[in-house]
Amino acid sequence: MHSSRKLEIIKKLRVATVLGIGTVGVLAVSILVAGGLRNATSANATLNDLTAILLGGVLIGLFVTFLLCLLTFHAFSFFESTILPQAIRLNEAMRMLHAKTHQESRDALKFYRIAVFRTKNALGEGVEENVPCKLISTFLSPWFFRSDQNAAFGSNNHCCDFAQVQQIVADNKGKWGTAEASGDAEKKIVALERTIADLHEKNKESAGKYTAAAGREGRLKKQQAEVNDHMATLVELAHRVTTDFKPPRKITIKEIKAKYLAIGKIYGITDVPEEYVDIFRKAMPEHLINWGGAPSLGSDEEGT
Repeated sequence: MHSSRKLEIIKKLRVATVLGIGTVGVLAVSILVAGGLRNATSANATLNDLTAILLGGVLIGLFVTFLLCLLTFHAFSFFESTILPQAIRLNEAMRMLHAKTHQESRDALKFYRIAVFRTKNALGEGVEENVPCKLISTFLSPWFFRSDQNAAFGSNNHCCDFAQVQQIVADNKGKWGTAEASGDAEKKIVALERTIADLHEKNKESAGKYTAAAGREGRLKKQQAEVNDHMATLVELAHRVTTDFKPPRKITIKEIKAKYLAIGKIYGITDVPEEYVDIFRKAMPEHLINWGGAPSLGSDEEGT
């Protein structure tokens, strides 16, 4: 049985079982309280006694019923193990939906009804395939501690179904994007996606080279952090250029470096490596790059 189909069946069974237990519990409380009142009336009980029997029976009965429903709800969690065809870390999924704070992430999970899973093994960056995990059906419930939620947003062991998140992003683009997108706009989107993929590949290659050298962990970690900072800067730069530069306006190498430094300030970047500039210029659409280096029409001299 397909994993998503299995989880859907478990979800329906859980709801049906909890409702069934709740209904039986309410009926049982009603019968017991009615019986108690009848016996008390036959024994000539006072009004205070009848009130105590009624309130005590109802409150205790409903409390026990609630505990049974809660126990049943959690019991189904034992059957919610699954394998996600594609999984992405929870914090990366929230970045895809532009949720920056913990509260924004909680709101996004609730609004889009995104399922949260927990894995035994830590996930790396990007999308991983065929990941064994367990659905956390109570992640947004009132009895799931806020501190545990906050820890999950920074954990490498909490993830989402990448297909679900990707579908949400696609739906949002279709809802809020222009229906009559031009061919140039489509080319820019494809180029941006290709640029990001190239940058991810460059990052993986760099990470492999760095981690291959044993005995230099401290220096390698610092170098790896610098590569990640430059990659993040390049991704943001690609986004800004495809958004701010429209033909016939082209960006010069001087403007690229200026914008690179402006974006990289938040990462502590103080220089622009030529190799990253070359990667950026080659990966971007040709009609956006001024290969001659001369100032372009309407160029942005502020570099922001």
